[in-house]
Amino acid sequence: MESIIGSHIRRYINGWCPNCNESSSLAPGRLNEDKTVELRTCVDCGAEVEDHDPRFWSSDADADEDGIV
Repeated sequence: MESIIGSHIRRYINGWCPNCNESSSLAPGRLNEDKTVELRTCVDCGAEVEDHDPRFWSSDADADEDGIV
């Protein structure tokens, strides 16, 4: 079986959208070149939002989380 530990978790999160000026659902997005910022899209207004805490698989238990695409 192929290990997924260390790879990027593509999941929806609730986060602050500066364009909406409120907490919104943010769709998973692409990582920047050094993989430290995930560029997400606000599902309410379509604005691109920087997430400075992208998630990565750290264990098999991560697979039980909701919202993973």
